[in-house]
Amino acid sequence: MTTFLLILAIICVAFCVAWAAGARLRPDPLQAMRTLAQLYDGKFTQTKTPEQTAVSFDLHGQPAMLRIKPPVGYAGKFLTEFRTTWPEPRFRLQIHPRNKLRPDYFYDESPTIESGNPAFDERYRLYAEHSETARNLIAAGVFSALDDLNDMAVSGAAYVEIHDGFLFVTVEKTFGYAQQLEMLVAHCCEIRVPGTSISGTTPPPALDNGNNASQPIIADAVARSICNACGDVVKEDGVACDDCGAIYHRSCWNAKVGCVLYSCEGKTASETALTS
Repeated sequence: MTTFLLILAIICVAFCVAWAAGARLRPDPLQAMRTLAQLYDGKFTQTKTPEQTAVSFDLHGQPAMLRIKPPVGYAGKFLTEFRTTWPEPRFRLQIHPRNKLRPDYFYDESPTIESGNPAFDERYRLYAEHSETARNLIAAGVFSALDDLNDMAVSGAAYVEIHDGFLFVTVEKTFGYAQQLEMLVAHCCEIRVPGTSISGTTPPPALDNGNNASQPIIADAVARSICNACGDVVKEDGVACDDCGAIYHRSCWNAKVGCVLYSCEGKTASETALTS
């Protein structure tokens, strides 16, 4: 009887050890995001309104954010979104895989155009208001990482948007390991204006205005803080939560009436200095 109990105890211990080891190896999107924040010396946040998980970090001197967005539309899937600044605020573009078109993503005001690259046009649909600039960027290989991003999405798809001085890459998938998130950020970093590290302040190819005249614009220097409510860069009129120091646009703070972070119950905020 003693031998039986000893064997049973050993089996139970072995099972518990195996279960604990398996738990550590199982994919965990939240833990992956926390690890990414540590790797990039960034800030991990979970917000209540809207409900999302995000990592804000500095990327070659520009603010960047990676976040998990809840399934609102888009076939009910959780989304992983990367965003950073883009040097030309007037430029608008969208790129969608032809086999995974999502009506939610369409810009009615942006016409569909051909890029001039048959291989690209066969796989992707391009929407852009400044056609020559879009074609120049594609010819320069700016979006060469799209194939890799769509391979990472597996059954989903990856989409690129540029508008209002921001670059967005949205992937219809969440990732349970920090190594996958690192790879995702690396691919997103390949989407850049030629001659810049990533979304820097070097002027991009000039916008065409229909009269063969062009005038490149250098974007203003941006602050390194991203609003914890809306996810956009806070360039001016920013406030910081008095309890935790989280940064917001004043209008976003007023609309939320308090800090949106799960770890904070702050209800008051003070004006904060924003650094470039």
